[in-house]
Amino acid sequence: MTEKTEHKGAISPMARQIEEAMSVSSLNGTSGSVEATFTFNEDFAGFQGHFPSNKIFPGVCQVQCVLALLGRWQDSEARLTELTNVKYVLPIVPGDVITCRITGLKELEGDVFSLKASIHKGSERVSDFRLKARLVHHQAS
Repeated sequence: MTEKTEHKGAISPMARQIEEAMSVSSLNGTSGSVEATFTFNEDFAGFQGHFPSNKIFPGVCQVQCVLALLGRWQDSEARLTELTNVKYVLPIVPGDVITCRITGLKELEGDVFSLKASIHKGSERVSDFRLKARLVHHQAS
């Protein structure tokens, strides 16, 4: 069976779960940053098979949190084009409330942006990223 999808329907089930777990704190880009919180329970697909007896939130899912926040802020779909610097410091486990913050957003050319992002649990730094992403704007149907 083939499922026909359009724009938002084309994202993976895991990416959709990440978007649904997002609670936006601030989308006002005038301060130069945006942030959102995320909470993932044990049933989150990203925990399945990733150390089943000691579930850890995968790094690729942390990057997807950044892309989900960027996409929500810019009202588009954000697609990773380059990951230039990643530092993972602390693990994320089921039930942790994490805050994702994007700063230093710069348009490079076309719809490609570079940015810095960080993820925290309370006051503790979990990870830092530098990446480039392409924004895909979808036409209303």
